[in-house]
Amino acid sequence: MKKQILIYSLLAFFSSVQSQNSKTGVIYYNHIDNHYGESYNSYLVFNASKSYFVTAKDSLGLSSSSSSSSSSSSSTKTNSSNEETFIQVTDFDDVRKTRKEGLQVYLDKTTDSIYFVNAFTLTSKMIYAKEGRPKIKWELKNETKKIGTFNCKKAIANFRGRIYTCWYTEEIPLPYGPWKLQGLPGIILEAKSEDGYFEIVFRKIKYPEQNISVPSNKNTLLKKGKSYISFKDYKILQKKRITSTGNSLKILAKKHNIKVFPFSEKENFLEVFGF
Repeated sequence: MKKQILIYSLLAFFSSVQSQNSKTGVIYYNHIDNHYGESYNSYLVFNASKSYFVTAKDSLGLSSSSSSSSSSSSSTKTNSSNEETFIQVTDFDDVRKTRKEGLQVYLDKTTDSIYFVNAFTLTSKMIYAKEGRPKIKWELKNETKKIGTFNCKKAIANFRGRIYTCWYTEEIPLPYGPWKLQGLPGIILEAKSEDGYFEIVFRKIKYPEQNISVPSNKNTLLKKGKSYISFKDYKILQKKRITSTGNSLKILAKKHNIKVFPFSEKENFLEVFGF
């Protein structure tokens, strides 16, 4: 009889674990991009083994960019045969600040890998890249606060040139978060860089959620004919972008006889590699 009770207890336990592992959830955020003065609907879909973050797909309209139309009197022109090198606009609010598919980060915990889709500027092409899952050195704090119905704890880390403060909840003990912020004992509900360049605010959560799923694999993110480049090559592209934009600014400065400041990596890129 005791053996039967033990067997039933073990079956119930494993059934509970399996149910937990099969759950899918989605967190909706407000992504405040203070670099462009814009706010985006963002979301993080997750299960036990993967997470998928999407932002800049549709605008919440902090600037007037979302209401711009083709009838606008503002003009856009380039000073180079390469349209992605440098763009001059008469009204920055008329530049579209969203992407059709959004900017994306796909984390596969089973392979310790991250696959992401990014663009260096509002007018440049999308870049598909991959990297090993970053090992962020989090400093766990004793401070707590309530976000929605969740009890959250504070964590701080210096990650790729910026200091981030995050609030995570162990009530969902999964190591995911917005963008590439991850590796905590619970899922991240809010995050902000110390300089205000990047900010994520919790809006709502659905967990479990049956009507949404995490992409089955990394190739779901790829457009036809595209492939992932290495993180080393991605950083080389960022360095080239900094150099080419800096040179374009110098040409414009000389043409109009004005002084310009050096093109800053930290002021124009979320990830700072020290170029």
